[in-house]
Amino acid sequence: MIGYETVFITHPDLEEADLKKSLKKFKDIIKKGKGKLVHEYLWGRRRLAYQIANQNHGVYHIWYLQGSGAILEELQTQFRYSDEVLRFQTVKVDDLDQEAGFFSEMLKAQQEEAAARSAPSITKTASAESNKTNSDEAKTSSAKEKTPENNLTHLFRENLWHEKRKN
Repeated sequence: MIGYETVFITHPDLEEADLKKSLKKFKDIIKKGKGKLVHEYLWGRRRLAYQIANQNHGVYHIWYLQGSGAILEELQTQFRYSDEVLRFQTVKVDDLDQEAGFFSEMLKAQQEEAAARSAPSITKTASAESNKTNSDEAKTSSAKEKTPENNLTHLFRENLWHEKRKN
């Protein structure tokens, strides 16, 4: 069986029940064709680079699956007919576990960065309420958040992920 990475974007305003119903339909296509969904990731709601179907946001899903070309053709046909799917792309991969590992590492790094960004804002809010911070400390903490090191780390992680994908 051949391995594939499928990324698809669903409508951001879908109800939970409708989304589960659509995902189950897509999974049933894979099972019916004797394929296997090896890894499934929900990347989450993200801003689109440009509007698609009058939407600025979408919910990203990444699936790593094994199957034949017939399964893939049927899955893509259903993606095209589905109103819930805004866009999709499928790429053939050699090692599903390795590719999924790259993505899970990137996803963990993004979650850690998001947690780190939210933690200083919570600290600032609590300290502002107690009126114990002075302006010098606030300037120092905001300068730390905007340091080029944080931007370089983010760029390095993205570049590392893309480089691993190329190899």
